[in-house]
Amino acid sequence: MIGSITKGSDFGGCVRYALAVDEPGKEARLLYAEGVLSDTPQDIINGFECQRHLNQRVQHWVGHISLSYSPEDSAILTDEKMVKFALEYIERMGIKNTQFIIARHLDKEHPHCHIVFNRVDNDGKCVSDSWEYFRSNDICKELKLKYGLTFGKGRDKVKTNRLKGRDRAKQEVYIAVRDALKVAKDWTTFQRELAKSGVSLRKKYRRGTTIVEGLSFVKDKHKFKASEVAKGRKFSFVNIDRILNENKNGQSQSPSPGSVATPKMPPMVEKQEPSVAEKVMDAALDIGESIGGAVGDLFQLGPSVNPEEEDFARKMRRLNKKPKRKGPKL
Repeated sequence: MIGSITKGSDFGGCVRYALAVDEPGKEARLLYAEGVLSDTPQDIINGFECQRHLNQRVQHWVGHISLSYSPEDSAILTDEKMVKFALEYIERMGIKNTQFIIARHLDKEHPHCHIVFNRVDNDGKCVSDSWEYFRSNDICKELKLKYGLTFGKGRDKVKTNRLKGRDRAKQEVYIAVRDALKVAKDWTTFQRELAKSGVSLRKKYRRGTTIVEGLSFVKDKHKFKASEVAKGRKFSFVNIDRILNENKNGQSQSPSPGSVATPKMPPMVEKQEPSVAEKVMDAALDIGESIGGAVGDLFQLGPSVNPEEEDFARKMRRLNKKPKRKGPKL
């Protein structure tokens, strides 16, 4: 169970997506509605739009949460159970005294539902989003334990063919690094294995030294820091170097009784000056990332998003554009 949170400013696009209106190949059904007429999608949209005008100060009045479950839980996730889990999640997230709908999508292997709610509540107050991503993660873990739901196994379970653009490139980098670490015994072989999957490696050196302090990977003109590809320090320079050494030595040997293991220090790597072409590529990628991060999006993607659901936020960015301010008529 993963809660993927986004916010925006167009109920029309979000509701139509949740209900799979004008979405070829997608099937959805409305499971629950609170505070809105649900005869048609337009009735739902009109209800949301009417209430959000109670507070003009709220910039992102559309709240959206996708609750995704493991395919292993499909047998127990009836519509009734999905509503039960969603309502408990909503209550514990503090989404109260406001309008919302719950819609189930049937277009993917893993069961999931979409919650669309009004961030302007029935009294015109804004529904708090304080620490929402951290609270969501904790609530999902607690609900999985409470109801015996399956804990996912991370990125290894993600369906790469369902991803697009940068998300797909990042998943392909993850797979390439993971597989290369199974066979490589040194950095040269490691980079050669990555190259087979179209992935190149960049090392970041501490200023004025030959000490490697960071890694990044490039795939199809997309550049990712090691920490973006895998959580924590799984693909850090020190960790990868340790794995390569273990592969070379046939795994580390257990110390003999009475002996004291000497901690290994990170190796000093001879700095290889990047070519002019590599410098140009790195500069272009960095500029592209800076521009992409600086552009304000109507729908903002949270850090806990299921990779297979990330296309929702990008679809919302295309569907929704801020209306241009019109000056007074002369």
